[in-house]
Amino acid sequence: MPVKVLLYFPLFILGIVAGFFYFSHLWKSINIYGAEKNKIMKSMLIRLPIPIVAVLVGSVAGIGGIISVLVGFTVFQLFFLVKTGIKLKQEVEEEAKKAEAENSEKEIQKS
Repeated sequence: MPVKVLLYFPLFILGIVAGFFYFSHLWKSINIYGAEKNKIMKSMLIRLPIPIVAVLVGSVAGIGGIISVLVGFTVFQLFFLVKTGIKLKQEVEEEAKKAEAENSEKEIQKS
């Protein structure tokens, strides 16, 4: 077994770590800046070197290392998006229940 193959799993983990730093800080920026697209885009550009450096480190093992890092990054991205989507869905459902309760109270008061 070539030595490069032994590097694939640690490079996969490196991709997951790069994804963690990239997306967790991106989410913090979204929470801080709200919907201000220019500040979010600037924040994304500042973090852009994280996955680039991870891919450059992965290039030590050749194309397989680069693919390994990108797969790790993508796996974390999918995990993060599903986790965040579930959280946002729960928040929207809670807001809908609150709005429904307020509307029913208003209808009762009108009667």
